[in-house]
Amino acid sequence: MKSILSDNSIMDAIVNAAVRDSDMKDSHLPEAFRLPALADENFAKFADGAIDGIYIYHTEHRPISDDARDVMIRAMKAVGKGDRDEAKKLFEELGTKARAVSIIDDLQKYIIDHKESVSADRVVKFALYTLYNTKDRESLKFALSMLELVRLDDDSLKELLRMLGLSDEFTLFVIFIMQQWENANEEIFRLAKKTKGWGRIHAIERLIPDTPEIREWLLREGIHNNVLPAYSALNCWEGSEAENLLFASDISKEDFAAISELISVLLDEGPCPGISEIEKGDEVIKAFLRKAKEMPDECVDKMLIGQIMDKYSGVDPEITSLARQIG
Repeated sequence: MKSILSDNSIMDAIVNAAVRDSDMKDSHLPEAFRLPALADENFAKFADGAIDGIYIYHTEHRPISDDARDVMIRAMKAVGKGDRDEAKKLFEELGTKARAVSIIDDLQKYIIDHKESVSADRVVKFALYTLYNTKDRESLKFALSMLELVRLDDDSLKELLRMLGLSDEFTLFVIFIMQQWENANEEIFRLAKKTKGWGRIHAIERLIPDTPEIREWLLREGIHNNVLPAYSALNCWEGSEAENLLFASDISKEDFAAISELISVLLDEGPCPGISEIEKGDEVIKAFLRKAKEMPDECVDKMLIGQIMDKYSGVDPEITSLARQIG
């Protein structure tokens, strides 16, 4: 794998940084791994994946500008002509005018609508050249968006993409490709466990909780990221079927502790919707408080009980009454 990569390319940096897991069956990136800083990060350094994450969750999504569209079209025409150097230059320019995450649909629509002048063969060749050689983040994302349009059956290429997905900067774009693979959900679950930042947030949002293992992991580990737990709290609550556990006759101390942590985050309603998005959220809180009354005192988070009292004081007398009985 290493032999096909250009020295100092992004992919080269990731491959060189990856370390084997303790069981020697897989790899991960060290927690301290960061991509080289961007040119405009002299004063404010963003975590890998943060700029795209902020765009997705907190920025108004606008249509592609005429200027960016013009550069995109010229770049794809260069790909269609097989002019790799010109295409490389134009995609690097495009990345300064529009982030890849904001124009994926536009790029892919252009490729699909212009099959006759931009052949699939040349698209794939340019995308692979970029994957192996580029030092430019946005260019790499454009290449991944191109590869999303084709069926990939090359095992060595899939392994390279799995490794690229370990970087929070590229996890989302790799997931878009993985969604077409056999056992796609298993692949996405692997990335959810391997990533710790924005990559985990994106993976959880697209993870189908179709096994007990996934549901348990979502309950106990899903919100543990190094960005903010609120971004994944609602997905983890729904995917783990935490509500069913809460209304069951018996609940383990471990599950109760995990549910307590989830509820604490859901009550925050900070950067993302939380408890307000849960149907009959007040009934969920009441069920939780009733369960808390049954649990040993050391299993109950008194700060959470106070958080509930503060939120529902003057709003729901039954909830505040239950909370006082515990607090």
